[in-house]
Amino acid sequence: MTLHKIAIDEYRFEVKLNWDRTAFYLTLNSGLIAIATGLLKVGSAPFVDLMVALVFFIGLCTALIGISAIRRGHEYYRRMIVKKTLIEDCLGLTKGVEGYPSGTTLAIGTTIGQGDHVEILHSPERYLNRPLHRRSISFWVRMVLIFFCISNIAGIFGSLWLFAHPPMIPTNPPPFRIVPVARVLAAP
Repeated sequence: MTLHKIAIDEYRFEVKLNWDRTAFYLTLNSGLIAIATGLLKVGSAPFVDLMVALVFFIGLCTALIGISAIRRGHEYYRRMIVKKTLIEDCLGLTKGVEGYPSGTTLAIGTTIGQGDHVEILHSPERYLNRPLHRRSISFWVRMVLIFFCISNIAGIFGSLWLFAHPPMIPTNPPPFRIVPVARVLAAP
């Protein structure tokens, strides 16, 4: 039972670590996009446009690292589930409980994927390598990070375009003069 408690603690650790990493990458990327977009609005000098492109590039890199971290974290999580399920099977917790509906066990099956202990025990490699379900939070967070990648790429290209095509500003604008209304009305 001590080994099972250690496995449960490791499972909780993986879930918390993965969420903390995910929250960090989402927050960091949101902030970088907000900063870069704000600088684009202010942008006056071509140098500023290059700096904005750099900020978008950093955002792209962090989004890609975030996607990779989600993939790796989910792999660690699934490996822990396989180990936990193996320990539960050795303890007899995956066997059905008499007097209860079929499939009711004492094994911990918080998620739908964890509840499929037969696949986990008999095809662990298939369980480890299956794609993320569209119903999972990890899938949707990954989609948000992919959207951030696309936004950052668009920001990079937009900033570089502004750098290459600076706005045309007259070098010597005409002086500002106040003209009396009577003179404007009297003009031919």
